[in-house]
Amino acid sequence: MIIHASKDFAKRFKCELSGAGQTVLQAGRLDAWSGHVFRVRRISFTLLMNDATLYSIIIPTTGLTTLPALLKVFLPRVSRLWAMHGASLDPDNQSVMVLPRSNRSLIGSMNEAVKSLQFFHDVMEVDEAPFDLTRIETRLNDTYYKAINQEKPARLLPKLLAGVLRQ
Repeated sequence: MIIHASKDFAKRFKCELSGAGQTVLQAGRLDAWSGHVFRVRRISFTLLMNDATLYSIIIPTTGLTTLPALLKVFLPRVSRLWAMHGASLDPDNQSVMVLPRSNRSLIGSMNEAVKSLQFFHDVMEVDEAPFDLTRIETRLNDTYYKAINQEKPARLLPKLLAGVLRQ
């Protein structure tokens, strides 16, 4: 698995970037995710977005300060997501390479997702509704993105996983 890390992500999780200083191609692969750390009010979150589908997973980062700690939360989530669509991923048997982010289109999509998440948080606060990350993830994954030809991540992921299973 590959994680394309923002500078904030690499700093937060004390990651050594492989290929630092090199141009690293960031093709849309199902096993590649882009990670970024951001704050909503005083709460820190990590957004991990699949490079091929833009499917988003949001993880509160309170108490998570190293990459292994984050991976203990992230990899089981990916495993459950894959299993929902008939694919498999063994969270205990993954080697992870951390590379710098380079895909400007994907960075723009992640920035758009962060702004949407902050907006959803503000709306929930005004409505005095509890901050529900599952609901926010569902909304993000049900959003059309230009970078994936006006497709929704929640629709594209099962299609791509089905294609992998047929091979």
